[in-house]
Amino acid sequence: MKKDARVNFFQRRERFLTQNYKSSLRLVLSYLWEYKYHFIFIVILGIIQSVLFLSLPLFLGPTLDILVNPANLIEQVFPLFTLMIIIQVIVGIVFGVRIWTNRWVGANIIYKLRNDLFSTIQIMSFSWLDDHKTGDLLSRTTSDVNLLKEFLGNNLQLFVRQAFTFTLSFLILFLINVELAFYVVFITPALFFVLFKFRQKMRPVFKKSRETYADLTHNIQENVQGIKVVKSFGREDHEIEGFSKINEEYYKDSMKIIKLQATFDPIIYLIDNIAFLIVILVGGTLVLEGRMTFGDIFSFILIMNFSVEPLYFISRFLANMPQISETCERITHILTSEITVKESANAKRMPPIKGEVEFHNVSFNYDSDGKQKVLKNVSFKTKSGETIAILGATGSGKSTLIKLIPRFYDVSEGEILIDGINIKDVSFKSLRKQIGYVSQDRILFSRSVKENIAFGKREIEEKAIKNAARIAHIDEFIENELPKKYETQVGERGMTLSGGQKQRVAIARALAVKPRILLLDDCFSSVDVDTEYEIQRLLKDVIEDTTTFLITQRLSTVRHADRIMVMENGEISQLGSHLELMQQDDGIYKKLYLTLKVEERAR
Repeated sequence: MKKDARVNFFQRRERFLTQNYKSSLRLVLSYLWEYKYHFIFIVILGIIQSVLFLSLPLFLGPTLDILVNPANLIEQVFPLFTLMIIIQVIVGIVFGVRIWTNRWVGANIIYKLRNDLFSTIQIMSFSWLDDHKTGDLLSRTTSDVNLLKEFLGNNLQLFVRQAFTFTLSFLILFLINVELAFYVVFITPALFFVLFKFRQKMRPVFKKSRETYADLTHNIQENVQGIKVVKSFGREDHEIEGFSKINEEYYKDSMKIIKLQATFDPIIYLIDNIAFLIVILVGGTLVLEGRMTFGDIFSFILIMNFSVEPLYFISRFLANMPQISETCERITHILTSEITVKESANAKRMPPIKGEVEFHNVSFNYDSDGKQKVLKNVSFKTKSGETIAILGATGSGKSTLIKLIPRFYDVSEGEILIDGINIKDVSFKSLRKQIGYVSQDRILFSRSVKENIAFGKREIEEKAIKNAARIAHIDEFIENELPKKYETQVGERGMTLSGGQKQRVAIARALAVKPRILLLDDCFSSVDVDTEYEIQRLLKDVIEDTTTFLITQRLSTVRHADRIMVMENGEISQLGSHLELMQQDDGIYKKLYLTLKVEERAR
C-alpha cells in the first residue's frame, strides 16, 4: 500500500470508530461521499438523459397526428424527425460520459473499500483472528465486496435517475391528459404496498443466506487445504456428506429467496398490465369522444411504457435493499472491529535487545471473564543468550507463554520485561523485528523459496539467506533438488515441500532476521533426529548470544538446554538445569525424562 493510501486508511478507520453513523449503510456510503461532486455530476447527466429521452414521445405524438391526417404534407414531419435525431445523438453522448464517470467512481470506491478490509484484517489482534473463520473473512472480502461494487458503482446513481424518470414520466402523463393520468396514479399505492411487504419478508431470508454462504465458503476452503489429510484417512465420503448438508441448507435458503421473488415479480407485472388495460380502455373512449387525439394517446402509452423500466428497477432495487443492508453490516463489522492488543499512544522504539526476558506475576486468559486462566502467576527471568526448553502436557500453557513475548496477546495480569523495558511501552514493529518465531503450523507463502526465507526482512543479502538455509539444514536440498534452486516457487501453503522441508524453511525464515530472541514452538516435530541434531549443532554457533525459548518433547534437545521449564496447569512446576531437575526425586521432570528415555530405547 502506498504511503498516502496507508495514511488515508488510518484516517478513515479513526472516523469509523469515533463517529456515530447510525447504520452500516451510512458508513459504507461515506466512501461515496468522498466523490460527492462526481456523483452529483453523474446524477445531473442522468437527469439530462432522462429529460431528452422522455421528450421523444412528445414529438412522436404530433408527428403521428400529421401523418394520419391526409390533408397534411409529408414535408411537415421533417423538422420534427431532424430534431429527434439531434436529441438521440445528444442522449448517446451524455450516456457515454455518464457511464464512464460512474464506472470510474465505482472502481475507486471498491479499490479503497477492498484495501481497507484487507488492511483491517492485517492489523487485527490474534484473539480477533481466532474468533473469525477464514472462509467467512474470505466471503466478506470477495463476494460481499462484489455485491457492493454493483450497488455503489452503478445501482445507487441509477436508482436516483430512474426515480426521477419515473416521477417526470408521471408529470408528463398529467400534461398530456389529467383524467387518464389519475387512473394510473390510483394503481401506485398497491405497488408500494407490495414492495413494503416484500422487503419485510426478504430481510431475514437474506441474512440467513449470507451466514450459510459464509459457512459454505469456510468448509470449501478448509477441505481444499486439508484434502490430503482427508484422503489419507479415507474420509472422502464423510466430508462429502458434511459439505452436502451445508450446501443443501444454502440451497434451501436460495429457494426461499427465489420463491419470494417468483411471487413478487408476477404481482408487479400484473399491476403494470392492469394499468395498461385501463389506459387503453379509458384512452380509447376519450379519443372516440374527441377529447384526445391519436397522437396524444400514442404519446401517453409511450411515456407510460418508458416508465415501466424505471418502475421495475425501483422495485427490484428496494427489494434487494435487505440484502445490501445485511452485506453492509458484514463489511462494517470488520471495518469497525476494535484491536484488543494496541500500541501505546506514546510507544517508543525498542532499542537493540540483549535478551534478558522477565515474567513478573503473569496471568493470562483467552476469555474476557477471566474464569479459565491459561497461565497463573508465572514469574521467571532469563539471562541474555540463555536457552530455555519448555516441557509440559497439552494445554499446560507452553505455546501461550512464548506468544506473550512478542505481544501476540496481552497479559491479563502482571507484566513482561525485556532488558528491563515493559513490552507494552514499545512499538510492535521495533519489538517483533528483533524476535524470531517459528510456529507449529509451518505456513509458507506461494512465492519463491528465497522470498519465503527473506519474508521477515525487506533488505537482506543473498549471502544471509543462504546462511540461514544452511543453519536450518535445508540448503543442500534447495541447491541440489529444486529445479530453480532458491527461485523455485513454493506451492500454496508450501504443498510442493514435505512437512520437514517446510519446517526447515520456516526456521530459516526466523533465523534470517538475526533475532535476539528466538521462539521455537515444537518446530522440530517434523524433522528426523539426525536433522534436528545437525540444526542444533549449527544453531549453537549462530545463536550463542540469542535468548531461545524452545518447546519440544525430545530429550536430545531438552537435556542440552541451559534451563528446563516444566509447565503444569498454567504454572511453572519446575525450573532448572537437567542435572538440577534430575536430583529432584519427586519432580515431574525426572519421571517424564525416564519415561521418554525408556520409549526412545524401545524404538
